Amino acid sequence: MGEFLTTDKAKLLSYIMAGMFLTIHIAMYLIFSAYSVEPMARFNIFSMIFYVVMLVLIYMDMLTAFVLATFMEINIHMGLAVYYVGWNSGFQITLIGICSLLFYAEYMGRSLRIKSFPSVAIAPLAMLVYICTYIISRGRPSPYRLPGNIEGLLEISWAIIVFIIDIFILMVFVYVTLRSQELLSNKVLHDKLTGLPNRYYMSTFFSRMDNTSIRKCYWIAIIDLDDFKRVNDTYGHNCGDYVLVTVATIMRDKSRNRELCRWGGEEFIIAGSNDGGDPMTELQNLREAISDHAFEYEGNIIHITVTIGMAWFVPNESIDEWIETADKRLYQGKKSGKNCVVV
Repeated sequence: MGEFLTTDKAKLLSYIMAGMFLTIHIAMYLIFSAYSVEPMARFNIFSMIFYVVMLVLIYMDMLTAFVLATFMEINIHMGLAVYYVGWNSGFQITLIGICSLLFYAEYMGRSLRIKSFPSVAIAPLAMLVYICTYIISRGRPSPYRLPGNIEGLLEISWAIIVFIIDIFILMVFVYVTLRSQELLSNKVLHDKLTGLPNRYYMSTFFSRMDNTSIRKCYWIAIIDLDDFKRVNDTYGHNCGDYVLVTVATIMRDKSRNRELCRWGGEEFIIAGSNDGGDPMTELQNLREAISDHAFEYEGNIIHITVTIGMAWFVPNESIDEWIETADKRLYQGKKSGKNCVVV
C-alpha cells in the first residue's frame, strides 16, 4: 500500500481540504457581512485565521491535530450559524457530511502508522450538535434572518459541498481498496526476488487445467541452474540473487506468452501451449541465451548454465505425475553432463 498512500499524498489532500474550507469561510464572511449578521461575520474572521494556522500545522506534519481541530471548528461554526440565522439555511447538513471525512482521516492515519484517534468516539458530537440546533431552532426564532433566496442558495450549496466531499472520499476508498487488493494479490502470487509468478500461482494455474482437452495442448519444462550452490559459496548470496534475477529476465525475454514461475530455490517452470512452434527449439534457445550471457558481479565474470527437463501432457496423467515426468527428464540431464535440454 505504501507506494500509493504516503505522508506526502496525505498532506496534499489536507492542503486541498484546508484551502477549500478557507475559501468557503471567505464566502461566508462576505455573505454574513452583506446581511449584517455580525456575530457570524466575526466568527468567520476567526475561521479564516484558523485555516491559515491549519495550513501551518499540515506543513509541520501535524495531520492528526489538523483533523481534530477542523472537526471541532466545523461543529462550532455550523452550530452557531443555525443558532443565529435558523434551520432553513442548511448549515446543519455539513454536520452529517463531516463524519465521513473524520473516518477517512482515521483510516489515513492508521494506514500511515501515524498517531490516530477513534472516530467512532468523536463522530457522535456532530449528531449531538445537529439535534441541539434543531431543538433550539424550533423552540425560538433566530436572532437574524437571511432573505429567502439566500437561504435557499445556502441550503443547496451546503448540500452540494457535502455531496462532493462524500463522493471524493468514497472514490478514494474505492481506489485504495482496489489497489490494496491488487498489491496483495501480486505479493501472494509473485516471487519477491525475481518478480516472476511463484509456485502458488503456477499450482493455481495447473489446477484450473482440469479439462483433459485443455491439458493435452500444453507442455511444461523445469529449468534448474547448474552448480548454483557453488555460485553462492564462492561469491556470496547477493551474487546468487543477482544471477536468479538475471535468469528470470532472460526467461521473460525468450519465453514470451508463456506461463513462467520460480518454482523454488534455483528451479523455474515454463508452461507452454502447442501453438505451432517447436518447444525444443524454444528451450534450446533459452538454454543458449543463459549460457552465452556474461553474468558480471563485482568485476567477476560468472558462467551460468541450466539443465531443462520437458514433458508433454499425457492423457489420464495427473498434474503431479506430469511435473514428476519433467523432473525425471531434468534429472537425466543432470546425470548426462548438465547444460542440456531433455525431452
